[in-house]
Amino acid sequence: MPVAHRLFLGGQSASLLGDGFAVLAVPLLVLRLTHDPLAAGLAAALRGVGYLLVGLPTGPIVDRLNPWTVLVAMDVVRAGVFVALSVLAWLGTVRLWVILALAFLAGAATVFFDAALAVAVKDLFRNEGLLRANSVLETAAQTSLVIGPVIVGMLAATLGIASALLINAATFVVSLLSLSAVTRRGDMVRPHRPTRRGGMIGGLGTDFMEGLRYLIAFRPLLVLTVIQTMLNLCLAADTLIIFFARVTLDLPMPQVSAVVAGGGIGGIAGAVMATWLAARIRALPLIALGIAVAAVSLLAMGVSTSWWSLLVANGVQVWAVIVVSIVNRSTRQAWVPRDLLGRVTTTGRALFITATPIGTVIAGATTRTFGNDPRPAFLGAGALIAVIIGVGWLAALRRYDASDTRPQKSIT
Repeated sequence: MPVAHRLFLGGQSASLLGDGFAVLAVPLLVLRLTHDPLAAGLAAALRGVGYLLVGLPTGPIVDRLNPWTVLVAMDVVRAGVFVALSVLAWLGTVRLWVILALAFLAGAATVFFDAALAVAVKDLFRNEGLLRANSVLETAAQTSLVIGPVIVGMLAATLGIASALLINAATFVVSLLSLSAVTRRGDMVRPHRPTRRGGMIGGLGTDFMEGLRYLIAFRPLLVLTVIQTMLNLCLAADTLIIFFARVTLDLPMPQVSAVVAGGGIGGIAGAVMATWLAARIRALPLIALGIAVAAVSLLAMGVSTSWWSLLVANGVQVWAVIVVSIVNRSTRQAWVPRDLLGRVTTTGRALFITATPIGTVIAGATTRTFGNDPRPAFLGAGALIAVIIGVGWLAALRRYDASDTRPQKSIT
C-alpha cells in the first residue's frame, strides 16, 4: 500500500477514535452539570443533530471546494471545540447552553467532514481500493464505538473529564497532521470545476437539485437509497435491545452488557470481512443478501428467550448491516461523478439519519401498545425488511449491474 494511503487511513482511524470518545465524553460533561436526560441525549447525538441542522446544504458547499481543505478545516474546528470543552470542564463554571452549542458545532463540522471524506476517498483510492479503504475506515469506526466509551470512562474516573476531552481533541490533531502530510505529497489531483456565480452561498439550491436529479435519474442508486432508508426505519427497533434484555428477559447487568458488546463485535467482524465477501459475491447480490440476514436476525431477536440467543442475533444483525453499509458506500462512490458526490452523499445520509428517530418512535409505540413487550416490534421490523428486500430484489436490483455507472432511467 502506498505511503499516502497508509498515512491517510491511519489518521482517519485516529479521527474515528475521537468520534467514539465523544459518544460518552460530552454526555458525561453534561451530566456533571445537570441530570436532564434530554440534554444528555442531545449531547450524545452530535452527528445526528448535525445532519438535521446543516445536512442538506453541506453537499453543495463541499462540491464547490477542495475536499482536502474541508477535511483539514473541520479537524481544526473539532480539535478546537474539544480543547475549549476541556478548559471549560477544568474551570467548572460553564453553562449548559455553551456546552450544547459547542457540541452542535462539532456535530456540524463532522457532517462537513463526512461529506468531504467521501470525495477524498474517491480521489485517493481506485476501483477495488475503494472497498478496502471503506472497510478499514469502518473497522476503525466500529472499534472506536466499542473501546472509545470504555477508555473515556476510565480516563474520567482517574484523570477527570477534562483530561478525557483533551485526549479527544488530540485524536483530531493526529488526523489533521496526517491529512497535511498526504496533501503535501501531491498525490491528489482535483479535477477543474467552473466557478459558479453568486459566491459560495448563491445557487446552493440549484446545486442541490442537480444532485437530487442525478440520484433520481440513476435508477439503481435511487432503488438502493429507498431500500436503505426503509432499512434504517426498521432497524430502529434495535434501540429496544437493552429494554428487551433488562426488562422483558430480566437479565442481570453483566449479561445485558454482553448482549450489547455482541453487537460491537459483530460490527467489527462485518467491517473486516466486507472486502473478502465482496471479492466473492457481486455488490448488489451481496447487499441484498446482507439485508436478508439482518431481517432474519431481527426475527430471531423477537423470539429470543435467553441472553446468549439475543447476543448471537444482535451480533449477526450488526455484522450484516455493516457489510451492507460498506459495500453500498463503496458502490455509491464508484457510481457517482466526483463533482456530485458531496451532494448525493449528504442527501442520502440525511434520509437515512432522519428515518432512525422516526423508526424509534414507531418501535416504542408498538412496544407500549403490546403491554411493554418489544417482541412484536422486532418481529414486525424483521418481517417488513424481508418484504422490502424481496420486492426490491425481484422488482429492480436483480436487473442492474453495479459496474454500470451511467445515470439512466432503466437498465435491462
